[in-house]
Amino acid sequence: MNILTIQLRELNLEGMRHAYEQLIDTGDPDTEAGLSVLSQLLTAEAEYRKDKKSFALVKKARFRYHASLESVVTGADRNLDKQTISRLATGQYIKQGMSLLITGPTGAGKSYVACALGQQACRQGLKTYYFNCTKLWLRLTQAKKKETYEKEIRTLSKADLIILDDFGLERLESSDRLSFLEILEDRWGKAATIIVSQRPLNMWHDVLGEPTVADAICDRLFSNCEKIELRGESLRKKHIPLDSNLPPI
Repeated sequence: MNILTIQLRELNLEGMRHAYEQLIDTGDPDTEAGLSVLSQLLTAEAEYRKDKKSFALVKKARFRYHASLESVVTGADRNLDKQTISRLATGQYIKQGMSLLITGPTGAGKSYVACALGQQACRQGLKTYYFNCTKLWLRLTQAKKKETYEKEIRTLSKADLIILDDFGLERLESSDRLSFLEILEDRWGKAATIIVSQRPLNMWHDVLGEPTVADAICDRLFSNCEKIELRGESLRKKHIPLDSNLPPI
């Protein structure tokens, strides 16, 4: 199978693909002249579709920050190296359905890193959602009253990546714990979840509250995860340049 056939198939241009294969079968030498131009046009169309999908995914994700992995601050003082960022940029952790747990003090860049990873996932065509935890728990509580809770849970379970920011600002209510467990249960091993928190990991069990449910949640979070503990001074004191190649949010 040649490159043009692959391009036409990937773009779902089946009519053009059949016509092209018939032209090739005729052996007409005049068809060769236009193949290079056709390949360039198909490449441009593929890039256009990819960018259009990425823009739509970013808009739907509703990220907190307009962030890119290229502008993430790394270094020993941050406890974050470029190799880790490069590895996460491949999206392998998403394919493996892992949890990524990002902790650190206020201003350390936790949410920025999470949003940058989310933007990268959108670039790769992956359905991504960003939520502030407090707002998500309220949203799910209201959904129960409107009888749309199951629909909300299905939406969350089908996303390739969800980012839950500001986790653990306060102790979870019983209904929020159960919703959190349900979300993790549906996604475990199948889709990735990024959790962002100011609280160190050894405090999460207490924040979750009721020990039995907390055990179940922690088991799902910690059994297939990667941990990033950011350090250093607040980055809000510094100006981080935006990546002009990012789609708008």
